[in-house]
Amino acid sequence: MQDIEPLSALDSNAERRVLVEKVRSIGHTTVGAYFHALAGVLSERAAVTRLIDGEVEGATMTFAEMDREARSLAAYFQSQKAKGDRAMMLFDAGAEVMQSFLGCAYAGVIAVPMPAPLTGKVERYLNRVKGVVMDCDIRFILTTTPILNTLRDVAKTIDGLADAEWIAVDALADRSDAWVKPKQEAEDIAYLQYTSGSTSTPKGVMVTHRNLMKIIEYNGIASGCPTVGTKAVCWMPYFHDFGLIDGLLVPLAFGMPVYAMTPFEFVKNPARWVNAIHRYRASHSSAPNFAFDLVARKTTAEQRRHLDLSCWRRANNAAEPIRNTSVNRFLETFEPCGFARDAMAPSWGLAEATLLVTLADAGPKYYSLDAASLQHHRVRPASEGQTTIVMMGCGRIWPGPWEIDVKIVDPDTFELSPSGETGEIWVAGDLVAKGYWKRPSDTAEKFHAEIKGFPGTCYMRSGDLGFMDGDELVFTGRSKDLIIIEGRNHYPQEIEKTAEASHPALRPGCTIAFSVDADDKSRLIVVSEIVSKYGLSDVISDDSQAMSISRRDLERAIRSGVADEHQIRVHEIVFIPSGHIPKTTSGKLQRKLCREKYVSQSLHALGT
Repeated sequence: MQDIEPLSALDSNAERRVLVEKVRSIGHTTVGAYFHALAGVLSERAAVTRLIDGEVEGATMTFAEMDREARSLAAYFQSQKAKGDRAMMLFDAGAEVMQSFLGCAYAGVIAVPMPAPLTGKVERYLNRVKGVVMDCDIRFILTTTPILNTLRDVAKTIDGLADAEWIAVDALADRSDAWVKPKQEAEDIAYLQYTSGSTSTPKGVMVTHRNLMKIIEYNGIASGCPTVGTKAVCWMPYFHDFGLIDGLLVPLAFGMPVYAMTPFEFVKNPARWVNAIHRYRASHSSAPNFAFDLVARKTTAEQRRHLDLSCWRRANNAAEPIRNTSVNRFLETFEPCGFARDAMAPSWGLAEATLLVTLADAGPKYYSLDAASLQHHRVRPASEGQTTIVMMGCGRIWPGPWEIDVKIVDPDTFELSPSGETGEIWVAGDLVAKGYWKRPSDTAEKFHAEIKGFPGTCYMRSGDLGFMDGDELVFTGRSKDLIIIEGRNHYPQEIEKTAEASHPALRPGCTIAFSVDADDKSRLIVVSEIVSKYGLSDVISDDSQAMSISRRDLERAIRSGVADEHQIRVHEIVFIPSGHIPKTTSGKLQRKLCREKYVSQSLHALGT
């Protein structure tokens, strides 16, 4: 590990903040105008540095270079009269992501971030994105020369991809001097965020320039970028709103250099994440819940011995249900390395509201609730002897020059939920996106809901359940994932957490619980991955190096744990190999798809 970077950059940070504040005070209404102005004052300062293999510094792109490359791409778009057309982005990580996104913004082209292909799975990958290509009529595909060479031949055989114009941005001729500032409005669409798990019926969230400018300001101020921001480290995928906005756009908008690695590089060796934060004295680095758990479990005491994470001032934790056990494990592991408890910031949001809506301001907050009451939508603190479910607070709406409103609403009656009861989380205000691309009925249902007794204000229905404790939002689960058995409500993430904790052979973050109807009754099904070093005794081969474990003992541990914690019987348990639980490209569990695979008997079950 390299030595800690000298802290003599304090004066440089202060100067940068003054320059950024001058640009912010102008009040730019579009992303392109803002970043072009920012490049004018931060020209030779570092913007994005690619960390090759998550460790070795690659080329650094300055703000001036990023602006020039963006203008060059935008000038080409303008020569093709492409304003309003869609351009798909296919990259791994690094400066090309930002220069391409800004190139679209500079030209009025609508960016469509999508994941780059996995080696060896190119044809399957391209078929997966075909639905997106057809949904928004992609005209351009932006990528790099290596990815272009990998994909182009296969793409010619797939409808929708063959007609698109492929552009390797690293080989594009310099046209920056030909760029002309476009006429744009704040309500113009900046990019389409296709929701996680979208395949055959994708939904593209229309995020406007106004949405982006508001979330950059809101997220940045709430996260302390103008006051304590120095540098940022990001491994999150750019094709997910959390990675694109929180990981890249927000820190860069405040002039903070970003050090970027790919999700694969992080997952392969989670220590790379915290090492980079230590090495570059980064103040900001966010991640979904699983990453905090993973880095705590996968780093050794020796790897952590020289870490100094006192520089890490903000770690937004969002994009999936936040587990108290994961947060506690991370804090217990890294507080001795200087990580401040107040830097952990559980948050809540969704793509339909651009990104984060509520953010913590003083570290994690825990809610120990009576499980029996929660099953009937009532919020009651757990008393001694009662079965307890621990929920995490997800922060509050921060005050400032923006309009954001959150209400808890009965999803059946559209009336405000009484205090002390759970309901659906509804959002209104500056962060709510324009709707779904070319889906007027879905847009009306999702984005134009009204609370009974409060006509005239449209709210976006999140589909998430929760309650308010004062101004603190507490997320309790997804309404579509809710398990209802014998009239009682059960949150799948709580059952999954209990099941995984029942035995070390079960892989953390890789269990799914859902219900199916059989014999006129709802039955609970649990699907769990087995850690690769273990093997079920009835299927393990004689020459295997894996540790043998009895299927019966493993099932007994899960059934006992779930029955004790949730007073519910597990009807069937399915074990699958490591790496086979259905997840989205951003790592979210796909409960609906898992249920469909179970019903169709297409799960890769061990021993069947």
